[in-house]
Amino acid sequence: MMKNLDILWYMVYKLLGFDRELLNFNQIVRYFRIMKRILGLILTALLIFALASCSTGGGIKSNLTGPPQDILDKVIEEAGKTMTIPQPLPPLPGDDGNGSSVTAENSQYAIGLSSDDFTKYVTDVAVSQAAILTSAHEVILIQAKDARSAAEVKRLVADGYDSGKWVCVFPEKCCVIDSGDYVLLVSSTAVIVDAVIDAFKTVAGSTGEANTFFTSDAGAGGGGLQIG
Repeated sequence: MMKNLDILWYMVYKLLGFDRELLNFNQIVRYFRIMKRILGLILTALLIFALASCSTGGGIKSNLTGPPQDILDKVIEEAGKTMTIPQPLPPLPGDDGNGSSVTAENSQYAIGLSSDDFTKYVTDVAVSQAAILTSAHEVILIQAKDARSAAEVKRLVADGYDSGKWVCVFPEKCCVIDSGDYVLLVSSTAVIVDAVIDAFKTVAGSTGEANTFFTSDAGAGGGGLQIG
């Protein structure tokens, strides 16, 4: 009767197609070819899994859906629980939002995106600006075409946004943050920016990292920013 070890080796050899009595060079070569094929299949499966994971986008599971104006209203309402947010401009003629309309024609000035980038990445924009135009305050929610586009918009806005567009006044802080297909841009006093960013995180449920790309010791200036 074979010993247990002999039985084990016998089973391994049989599974690999070896002759237990004769383990020659050709069988060794065959063994390594089999192992190479198995390893190739494993690596291919891992590659397919990795590509499938990447295709889901930025990996941020966001609670945000629907028109950006509805989401912006919720964010401002949430931020208003801790402080007084400046009253927004009334809707402009033909504007569905509660502030200035952003289009491909004015996107460079409004949010720092070229007209080509706006057309390529953006679906819709909602804007809330201070009713007192001499106040450096605005909250802008950008809806991108998908999560990858949102990540690119976030980067482009941080690089291209003009914090000095009010000419006579500057915001204390400018910050951009993304969640799913949406990008929030906030320019205002530091405390308001922080409150709105926190409110966005609460409403969105999960966000990317907030990028504060501008700070100024000069302050928002111009009056009209009531902090509660």
